Amino acid sequence: MSPQGRKIAIVGGSGMLGSITLSALLAKNIHTITAITRSDSTGTFPDACIVKKGKYDDEDFLISALQGQDILLMQLGRFAMDVQASLIRAAAKAGVEYVLPTEFGSDPEAPQMVKEQKILWGKAERRKLVEDLGVSSWIAVANNPWFDWSLGQGAWAIDIKARKAKLYNSGNTKINTTTIKRVGEATAELLSLPEEELAAYKNKAFHVSSFYITQREMLDSVQRVTGTTDKDWMIENKDIDEQAKESDEEIKKGNMMAMIPKFYSAHFREGYGGDYNHKVNMEKFGFAKEDIDEVVKGVVASLSS
Repeated sequence: MSPQGRKIAIVGGSGMLGSITLSALLAKNIHTITAITRSDSTGTFPDACIVKKGKYDDEDFLISALQGQDILLMQLGRFAMDVQASLIRAAAKAGVEYVLPTEFGSDPEAPQMVKEQKILWGKAERRKLVEDLGVSSWIAVANNPWFDWSLGQGAWAIDIKARKAKLYNSGNTKINTTTIKRVGEATAELLSLPEEELAAYKNKAFHVSSFYITQREMLDSVQRVTGTTDKDWMIENKDIDEQAKESDEEIKKGNMMAMIPKFYSAHFREGYGGDYNHKVNMEKFGFAKEDIDEVVKGVVASLSS
């Protein structure tokens, strides 16, 4: 079936993920894209975009900007997540059929993960708001934590600069993880599906993946790229339960950064949604297989610059 052009409003289109998604959508040459942004934003957009500037707490502006749109796509940074409720309500009043909240992370269909990880509670609330308003349908793009961004931040418990690694339960559990570029490209493919196919994702998750991989395999790639071996690294084997307990103790003391190792390690826990490979069908969209060493080279280069 041929791809379908739509009227798509994007919020966060000048950000890290948003700019990639926007470029991929425009490359389709079938969509009418409206970038909604704050009045004081310095973000820039391609000439092919319609740009609507205003205040996110101005309901009249939001409804006007969303009037006639088929899709509201939100790809906001973590400090702007709270504006989504206003946008979702305005989308309902404007009759927007599809809303993609800022998910782009863990599988929302993994109830135990959502229950235990506070970082995911706000995402669940926004999906519920869409359903409660009863006008739009949500689609959650699930990609697990971004592979490349997380690796550069040391969030996979692999510190490239310090050459330290913490392997959860020996690092042999396979999970899915996705590069930022692939997430943006896959989102554009999703929103270009014919209506019959897109409708299948109403109030469901669309699963994306670059690599089905273990933590040990991540470290192996880093070592290949950096020309190192285990003897050059300080490697610790860590029990996931122990990590969760330590993180909870630190969180009680007010150290909110302790949520990060608790969150990332949970993806390697059986039944927590880190492995959703049976839900992935990237071949359907004709994506070429990504080369993990090439991706890691880019991460290492960015850390060196």
